[in-house]
Amino acid sequence: MFSRSLGQASPCLTAFAAGQAAAFKMFETINRKPEIDAYDQKGKVLDDIRGDIELKDVYFRYPARPNEEIFSGFSLCISSGTTAALVGQSGSGKSTVISLIERFYDPLHGEVLIDNINLKEFQLKWIREKIGLVSQEPVLFTSSIKDNILYGKDGASMDEIKVAIELANAAKFIDKLPQVSSLLNLLFCLLCF
Repeated sequence: MFSRSLGQASPCLTAFAAGQAAAFKMFETINRKPEIDAYDQKGKVLDDIRGDIELKDVYFRYPARPNEEIFSGFSLCISSGTTAALVGQSGSGKSTVISLIERFYDPLHGEVLIDNINLKEFQLKWIREKIGLVSQEPVLFTSSIKDNILYGKDGASMDEIKVAIELANAAKFIDKLPQVSSLLNLLFCLLCF
């Protein structure tokens, strides 16, 4: 009877071993200290920024693909108020430029500058609040328009939400939504829900 019970338990022991290995990796990930800490309160916080962006002699490889060089001495300068388009084939580094500007990664060599200040000198949370990004295929969360806008700026006032809708050229689209006759009615509805 003992050997039969032991034989029936062996598949469970395999599952326990796999679970233990997975838990080890999970806790290792949870406990690691990231090099770029979004919760670190250190760094410069300015009254405002102008918005000149420069990538200067940047060398970069993704940590997950250390043998694949993405940038080798890449430089780019975008002045404040300039409209710029990053164009290229898939894998050419367009998203990588954005990831470096938002400081999801740091370059191996070279600098990413905003207003001639190295991005590493800024408080990360503050500088990310100053950068707005709308992807080609934006992800909308399963909530109201107001909540989606608030994801970009916590605690935005209704006036700021209205301005954001206007700046995004979304007011006409929102006005045409079913059962909404005006932007004000929509915002009122969002507040009620």
